[in-house]
Amino acid sequence: MQFTLDCITTILIALLCFLMLFNKYEIKHDKLWLKILGIGSIIAAKMGCILLHIGPLNLFTSWIMCLAITFFFYNCRLRTALIYSFVYIMIVLVTDAFGVLFVSTFYNNTITETLGASDLVWHHHIWNWIMQLFLSRITALAIRKKDNINARWYEFIFYIFLLLFEVIFFASVSSAVQDYMSGNFLIWVMFGFMILDICVMVLLHRISIARESEQKVSLMQQQETLQLQMYQELQKKYNETREISHDINRHIVSLKTLIDNSSNKQAEKYLSELTEESNRLHPVIKNQNSMLEIILNTTFAKCNKNNIELKLNIEDFPMKFISDMDMTTIFSNLLDNAIDACMEISKSQRKIRVIIRAQMGLIVIKITNSCKEANLTQMYFGKTTKENHSGIGLSNVRKAVEKYEGIMSVKQRENLFCVSITFVNQT
Repeated sequence: MQFTLDCITTILIALLCFLMLFNKYEIKHDKLWLKILGIGSIIAAKMGCILLHIGPLNLFTSWIMCLAITFFFYNCRLRTALIYSFVYIMIVLVTDAFGVLFVSTFYNNTITETLGASDLVWHHHIWNWIMQLFLSRITALAIRKKDNINARWYEFIFYIFLLLFEVIFFASVSSAVQDYMSGNFLIWVMFGFMILDICVMVLLHRISIARESEQKVSLMQQQETLQLQMYQELQKKYNETREISHDINRHIVSLKTLIDNSSNKQAEKYLSELTEESNRLHPVIKNQNSMLEIILNTTFAKCNKNNIELKLNIEDFPMKFISDMDMTTIFSNLLDNAIDACMEISKSQRKIRVIIRAQMGLIVIKITNSCKEANLTQMYFGKTTKENHSGIGLSNVRKAVEKYEGIMSVKQRENLFCVSITFVNQT
């Protein structure tokens, strides 16, 4: 009977752990049947471990089962899966302890008497199931409000050590008093631990919110800086236009004089120089997206100045669903990073290629540049490898891309660095 009830509890743990995140993350549908078979095997192995009657092993296999369910079925990061699996294991420990303690208190038995009484096995298992249903539901409602857990590894490790201390302390105290006390004292101890855990979780939640606000401020500051750079480029172009416009009448008079004096060769040369000067007013690269046109022309000028070979394969189509701020964040960041990377290598190796295409309802953006070997892991998570740099890196680009439900990937092969972005065409 005990084994059957424990198996039912194991299945309930697996089911409730899955349902806890059901409305929060998308389910990974790839190889779904293979994952179901794998989880089924883990559940069967967990049931086999129950027969060994080793408490720590049962706890560990329950955590492995919850971790596998969270990570393999839901589209979340490993760190997030670790946190949620630990949270649910704590729910399992609390409900199991409460089931025994409530029955001991109700019948005025010692804990040892309750555990040894075969006629009370049903009682504390039923209490266990009811508490699991209740606490898992409350936890699901609480975590649904939070899209992501923005916690550092040391905060995560601190919380795990706190939970382990509580488990060891509670196990030591309960084993010491279970022969002569009922569950009243231990219930109060567990309530105290629960309040402490809630306070720690609230504190971590507040820290996570503050960290996200700090990252948003950094993003806004960087966007303002990039927008200012674009404004300065426009101002520079405007000043050049004014200078040429100011002299245009003088140029026309001089050209007319040359024509009147029948100096055709000089007139042709002068007209050629005037035409070349006026061409400076026209953008080299034209695009329907005004901000993208400014960024591409600015990049073209920088590449010419620094002996960087720039190859463009750009289809001209509107991307009105992307704001000017985010357009600046994405393209200015990536192209500036590409130019900075090229500046660190010899002139003969400096190459940048930009591809922007619309196909099959998708917008594909690919920026590839030559570079020296770099720490891809740092760059992927937004940490720069350059000295005296703010360290924002690619993280702001990723946030701007994800804002429009886009997908961004970063790859490095030998001395080539490539960023690929895909959007659903919403224009």
